[in-house]
Amino acid sequence: MKNTIFVDTVAWLALVNKSEDLHNAARVVRDHLIQQKAKLITSDFVVVEIANSLARLPLRGVALKLIDFIRMSDTVEVVTITPELFEKAYQLYCSRDDKEWGLTDCTSFVVMKKMRITRAFTADRHFEQAGFSTLLK
Repeated sequence: MKNTIFVDTVAWLALVNKSEDLHNAARVVRDHLIQQKAKLITSDFVVVEIANSLARLPLRGVALKLIDFIRMSDTVEVVTITPELFEKAYQLYCSRDDKEWGLTDCTSFVVMKKMRITRAFTADRHFEQAGFSTLLK
């Protein structure tokens, strides 16, 4: 899917954290994606990572606002990691003991492959290791 982009935890966190080194670059990428009317895909596992990353006070309110935005947005589709997708991701996780890929990364890779998405809004080098291009540098 040419104009479909997977949005990783790294991008979501960079967008809401003004002190993050990637904040300004993330805003530029986001604005470009909006202009291009790109379809944005993320997963419920990414949403869990966001919630965990922003769980401590006073960031919990930021987490709630961001997660509510993602869940209610007309421009973001949240893919549910089904037992079948989880099993494929876990098999990938088990088979790549030469990589430091997290299980959430593996679920993202499985979703991207299934949906034929080649680009990710992230700076996570693991996506490039898995053969995808990243939009955030």
